[in-house]
Amino acid sequence: MGVQTDMSVQGQPMTCSSSCLSRAQRAVAAALRHYTDAPLAKPYCVRGCIPDRDEAAVIVALWAGPAAREKLNLFVLIRLVAGGRPVPAAQVTAGMMRLGRGTHIFGFAGRRFDGKPVVNGSKLVDGRPAPCLCGGAGESEGPRGFYFERPGELRQYD
Repeated sequence: MGVQTDMSVQGQPMTCSSSCLSRAQRAVAAALRHYTDAPLAKPYCVRGCIPDRDEAAVIVALWAGPAAREKLNLFVLIRLVAGGRPVPAAQVTAGMMRLGRGTHIFGFAGRRFDGKPVVNGSKLVDGRPAPCLCGGAGESEGPRGFYFERPGELRQYD
């Protein structure tokens, strides 16, 4: 996964390592895991948070829960670097919650997951100054991602 991401915080360039990206993906997966049973943005619950292998991003899998009339799946690409700055997990969660507050137009991200198109949702999480996770102490706990292929069938990405 040797992704090198050039970022700048307050005009100072920095290079984030693949371990920094792994920490960011683990933090986002842990934050979104809380919304697998409760709606993140009505009517959507989180079905998964899949780490992207090619760039500093995750694919957030959403589905309209069992109470919805139509069982819709939505796959949203969220880049973990926006405006040259790292995107904290709390900002990803807050951005995804904005889905329930109106109509959003997404462009196709140029890829598919689980046979379905992935839309680009990076506009939901604009970059703000945040410290790089490279200086963090140790590796974050938990998987880099997860995905419920079917109810009760959890796949984890380590």
